[in-house]
Amino acid sequence: MRTTEFGLSNIYEDFPVDLKHLMENIKDHYVNLSIEEAVIVENVDNCIDERYSEIHFNMKSDGMLEILMLGDGIPPKIFFNTLPKIAATVKIPKKRVAALGRYGWGMKICMCVADYVIIETKYNNFHGAQSWKLFNGIPKRRKEQPKKKIRKNFTLITIKLTNEYKEKITSQFIEETLRKFYPTILRGARVQNRHGERRTLKMFVNSRPVAPPPEISYEKRKPLTVKIGSYKATGYIYLAKETLDKEDTGIAIIVHGRKITRDFFGTHGSMDQRITGYLHADMLIEDLAGDKTILRRNSSRWRKLSEGAAKQLAEFMKEIGAIREEKLPKKMIKRIHEEINNLIRHFPKLQELARKAGISVSREVLISKQDGEVPTKLEEGSQRTRGIEAGSKGGQGVPVKPGEEPDKAPSGEEGESRAVRSSRRRKRGLEIYVRPEPDIKKEAWFSPEGVIIVNSSFPTYKKADKMRSLEYHMERCAIEALLNYAIETEIIKKEEATKYWDEVFAKWGEL
Repeated sequence: MRTTEFGLSNIYEDFPVDLKHLMENIKDHYVNLSIEEAVIVENVDNCIDERYSEIHFNMKSDGMLEILMLGDGIPPKIFFNTLPKIAATVKIPKKRVAALGRYGWGMKICMCVADYVIIETKYNNFHGAQSWKLFNGIPKRRKEQPKKKIRKNFTLITIKLTNEYKEKITSQFIEETLRKFYPTILRGARVQNRHGERRTLKMFVNSRPVAPPPEISYEKRKPLTVKIGSYKATGYIYLAKETLDKEDTGIAIIVHGRKITRDFFGTHGSMDQRITGYLHADMLIEDLAGDKTILRRNSSRWRKLSEGAAKQLAEFMKEIGAIREEKLPKKMIKRIHEEINNLIRHFPKLQELARKAGISVSREVLISKQDGEVPTKLEEGSQRTRGIEAGSKGGQGVPVKPGEEPDKAPSGEEGESRAVRSSRRRKRGLEIYVRPEPDIKKEAWFSPEGVIIVNSSFPTYKKADKMRSLEYHMERCAIEALLNYAIETEIIKKEEATKYWDEVFAKWGEL
């Protein structure tokens, strides 16, 4: 075989893979989950994705942890060829539903807590087994003789825990982890697998059904429903009778049975410590990031969900008296609105945030017209606006910039197309509310429903009032709230945030 001057052959070869560093990277990937939690939830996630009906965790006295999944198995080709590969998966969705375990890391994390791992499966007529073990950090595998005698399909993972993790992964720890991450499954909620099928999934520890988290004693409960296209997220908001632990406050976002995070959607009140609930939002499955405790907040799905949930949570808080708004002079609020709208016009990314939140910004837009007066380019990225051109009837509208649709619309840059100028305004304007929130250590924040809350209990508000500079304070708070939310949702990238922040405040000073 001929080689080049650099020692490479003249035929394609596999890239060298540093398996040790790959395994270290997988371990470092878990930021908001401990490794011992990851061992539990990753295997439950795999169970959810497939057609298993039960998952059993059995702790043995010799430090062996058995995870037995009943009702499904692994086909031979996947078991021997795909399963042992680092970050390999068959769960990339095409026409089927996206999966929690689509990264291909789940079972591999078991090696980080084990002297060795044995995986055995029965899938129809196939019955096989293999073992995995780390040698100086490098994963190795070998074929084993299957031993488990169960008539139905199953997968069994046997983990020989290291001395360190024998102390950490106990029966009690497993039960607490299952209650933390799968509260509604344990209460009997049906969960969807990657084939789009829904079923109940039973969980056991040492042959005993895992008890769900205790039911909340509540004063008031209200359904929570958010529609996003053809999908619907559903759940409940509760006002608990007593103060809750901090980790139990806010609305739990549950995706395919797994609790991802909790959120107030930018809506806060005087009873936050008693507000809880949940929202099943399977449509966010493709927005999960990292160790699946993080949601990508720049997606249109998350923004729409946040806006819908924020409105309903605000209504609920007003009903229970948790929100009390202070009135400011109408002339002051009007001036603040005009200042903010004027500032937003100079910054496309703030316009994008305003548009997505439904905030009204007066602006002159260009509408394509054959006998128009403005030479301009046509570019993709429009929204439909009812207007002056033929074909705009029947709810179709004409495309104008900016927007998310793939239609072309006049950009405003000099070009050969023709357009006319037309003043357009969004239906709902920017709303700024002043609320006393002594328990919230924030000066101001932006709610996805398009509302800015300024906290009158924060010391800077009180100082601004004494110094008769409240209008300046309100404007600064509103601008910072918009900028912070734009950075959080990645409309403004973190690496350009400081520069963008300075440019916005410099322009504000000039207006």
